[in-house]
Amino acid sequence: MVTALILSNPLGAQCLLDGAVPRTLSAIALETISGGQWVTFSGTALVVSGVESFQSADLTAIAAIDNTLCNGLAINNAGSNEWVTVATRGAYLCAAGEIVSGGAQVTHTMSGTVQNILNTGSVPTTTMGPTPIGRALTTSASGTDLYALINLNL
Repeated sequence: MVTALILSNPLGAQCLLDGAVPRTLSAIALETISGGQWVTFSGTALVVSGVESFQSADLTAIAAIDNTLCNGLAINNAGSNEWVTVATRGAYLCAAGEIVSGGAQVTHTMSGTVQNILNTGSVPTTTMGPTPIGRALTTSASGTDLYALINLNL
C-alpha cells in the first residue's frame, strides 16, 4: 500500500511528560525517518539467539504504515542506515486524525495521526486489530492543526 505519511507533529516529537525516566531505545533506520513519525521494527528473523548476541543494531526501524504494528515514536530525524531514537513511553503531542477523547485508548492511523480505538471486541480472532499505542490525556477534534496529548504505552 502506498501512503503519503505525515508526521505526528510537524515540529517533530515533543515530549511534555516522560514519567521522570525517558523510555527510549535506539535502532537503525532502514529508510528515511522523521522525528515524530510512528515506527515499526523490522529486519531478519532470528538475529538474536541470546543476551550475548544482542546488539542495538539488531533493531531496525521503518515507518509504521499499518495500524496493527507499532513499536514507538521516532524522536529524531534519521536517514537510511542512521541511528534513530524511539520513544516507547512519555506524553507526546500528536496530530488528531479523527476525534480523540481524553481517557480513551488510541492507535496511530496509517497516515501518522492518532485516533480513538472504537471497539476492540469486533475484530475477528483471526485478525489483528489496531495496536493500542497509549491513552489520550486531552480531547481533540480532527483537523490539520489539532493535537491531543497522548501518553504512550508501548
